[in-house]
Amino acid sequence: MTILSSNARLGRTGAAFVAALLAIAPAAALAQAPKASSSAPAPKLVVVDEKKDVGVVPKGEVVHATFRLRNEGKADLHITDVKPSCGCTAPEFDKTIKPGAEGKIVLNVDTKAFQGPMSKSALILTDDPEKPQVTVFVMFNVKPFVDTHPVGFFRLQALTGETATSTIILSSDEADFKPTAVEPPNSYLKATLAPAADAEKVAGKGANQWKVTVTTTPDAPEGLLGGYVKVTTGAAKQPELSLAISGYVKPTLSITPLSVNFGNFEPKADPVRRTVTIINNNAKNETFLVTKAESTVPGVKAEVVMADKTRAQVIISVDDKVKKGVFDGFVTVTTTDPGKKEIKIPLKGVIL
Repeated sequence: MTILSSNARLGRTGAAFVAALLAIAPAAALAQAPKASSSAPAPKLVVVDEKKDVGVVPKGEVVHATFRLRNEGKADLHITDVKPSCGCTAPEFDKTIKPGAEGKIVLNVDTKAFQGPMSKSALILTDDPEKPQVTVFVMFNVKPFVDTHPVGFFRLQALTGETATSTIILSSDEADFKPTAVEPPNSYLKATLAPAADAEKVAGKGANQWKVTVTTTPDAPEGLLGGYVKVTTGAAKQPELSLAISGYVKPTLSITPLSVNFGNFEPKADPVRRTVTIINNNAKNETFLVTKAESTVPGVKAEVVMADKTRAQVIISVDDKVKKGVFDGFVTVTTTDPGKKEIKIPLKGVIL
């Protein structure tokens, strides 16, 4: 091999190498060049104070805590929702905050069910891509300027047609404490207000004590009792006091189930049976009896079985001679209960 041919080959190789470098160089230069920003203008949420301590508040007063919000971004900030931690808190808020502007969220907390140091929160949802949600807190100390004894609510439990009574003693160190009015939540609840007698007063609570009494009327509906009794206290620091009612009006007779549905079925040799249980809740009615049960549907029979002095069973059966098709009627039950001498139990079914 001659020197000339070797140099020719080296020349061709070198030229190819240089060409490859020239091809790579623009790509490398582009890779090292700074990238142009492609992000659109966005909002930026700044909460000036995420925690608010409003100090001591009278029991029953509504706390109003205001949180300032700033938008330090370059697009409108949207508050999409504010979710309080409990139903006692109602929020108000600005839905849109312009760039560079300020808005607010107000948390309104009802304190009538609280006492002592409390903390409530709310979750703020926004369209800030960096901070889509943030939590704010309000702290407060609920002080009852009017004390309640033995508890802060009325306990009431009665049977249908009867009455129940519950009493709360009010006391206060405030010089202007002098209750003037009491208002029950319903017409079937009666409330009275009077100075507490010496025998009724709570020891160590001063001489100025008042008695609030709540009584159910005989026509109070069966089921749960609720609501608040409002007392005008005369005390400037707590002019109104809300006292919760917790109770239940129980029926003199419990009936399970209240209706009977046989559904779709085909009678066989053995009768199809359903059982209704009747329980006497009235301890004063010691002679309770279920004396009779009659069905209005031909082929459907009802039989009474007294399990003991407080419990009876009505056994409802369908014999194989009942006509095909839909039946709809009642079983009428007769009892010795003064308030429910007659009970109608609906019956339904389809005979195939």
